[in-house]
Amino acid sequence: MNNALAAKLHSQTQSLLIESKAKLFEWIAALGAPLHLVFPQRFSENIETLQDALTKQGLKHEIYFAKKANKAQCFTQAASEYDIGVDVASVQEFELALSGGIKGVKIGVSGPHKSDTLINLALVHQALIAIDSYAELDCVIAIAKQRKIPARVLLRLQTQSTKTSRFGSSLCQLSSLLTQCREYKEWVGLEGFSCHLSGYCPHARGNSIHTLVSAIDEAQQMGLSPSKINIGGGLPISYLEDEHWQHALDFECFFAGKTFAGFYPYYTKQKLEDTLLAILAVKNEHGQSALEALQLKDLTLMLEPGRALLDQAGISLFKVQGIKPHLGTSDCYIATLSGSSLSLSEQWFESEYLPSPLLLSQHSNGILGEYRVAFGGATCLDSDMLSWRFIPLSQLPQRDDLMVYLNTAGYQMDSNESEFHSMPLPRKIAVTWESNMLSWQLLS
Repeated sequence: MNNALAAKLHSQTQSLLIESKAKLFEWIAALGAPLHLVFPQRFSENIETLQDALTKQGLKHEIYFAKKANKAQCFTQAASEYDIGVDVASVQEFELALSGGIKGVKIGVSGPHKSDTLINLALVHQALIAIDSYAELDCVIAIAKQRKIPARVLLRLQTQSTKTSRFGSSLCQLSSLLTQCREYKEWVGLEGFSCHLSGYCPHARGNSIHTLVSAIDEAQQMGLSPSKINIGGGLPISYLEDEHWQHALDFECFFAGKTFAGFYPYYTKQKLEDTLLAILAVKNEHGQSALEALQLKDLTLMLEPGRALLDQAGISLFKVQGIKPHLGTSDCYIATLSGSSLSLSEQWFESEYLPSPLLLSQHSNGILGEYRVAFGGATCLDSDMLSWRFIPLSQLPQRDDLMVYLNTAGYQMDSNESEFHSMPLPRKIAVTWESNMLSWQLLS
């Protein structure tokens, strides 16, 4: 059966699903389902790839892992081992970063107007605070004066004309922000500028570099010494093998005629380093590339990737609890999976996680054929669907089979999990390989 939405599958993950299938069922029996498997070695490889790409450009850089993308501490610990930073937006994430071995000066604090508790924590540990507004700058200065601890800050600016983002200060406020930083430079050290961009357009991020370089110029003219530019994440990854996946959607069937606001760009021809090069190649009105603009002023480029560092770094296992024919069809079925769609967070974005899950069965008497199955959660809500799309399968799932959702580490497996219906939160285990020998550790 043709499946243009087949998920991209790392070779080690494929071996795990085939050669260690019995162990997966053992883990489910012991730890319950859903069960998330995370692969910290993939995370480390992605760090190395990004570091190499930045180093090749002769570019000063700092990488901060976006902690919100996955709660597993093994990723924070890996970030510490590679001496990269962690971006946090809550007191709890800050504490987890510290306990994972991240130095305070390597922690970036983002989010909108931050609580006094979070600001105090950042001051004590000399973390870098992204200032979102004039009011927040005033607040940080007041607390810094009270604690007698200077704050390290970035000013977050809106580098695009938009009314859809609530983050950052408008460019027309830049002069007053800089005046405030200069007046209270004893208590606030301006290290640079940042921006919050949605989407994955390299041109938009390249243009933002030029806008922030201009802000650097203005700040330096006022006697300040910022040297960093933070453009966030936005490095897309490929979840699918087929570049024609969008065309394939025209022929897909969704339960209840469900439609969506849009989809993540599930396929890209570009590798991680190619996207970075595309961002740095964007030219300003004078023909100067973003890379040249950064290098000319000896500036540091900061990145805060989430998905890009978690590519192929995790999968999620759900157990089939039951299945029934979908009314009025001959080959469509509705299956109920353990857990809920809160463990597959794309639904939170009014979207669908399109990479097709894989069926793992222990049944030797599986019914072969051509089937299409939509997958719902084990809750009492009609809207609790892990896959609204009828997934093409060559075997009909049976009770206690496993459905494996692939590449779920980035923003999928745990962003929105809750104890709805008083169900416990799913467990996580970290899986590693040494000389092709598999080992695993239950995460708290």
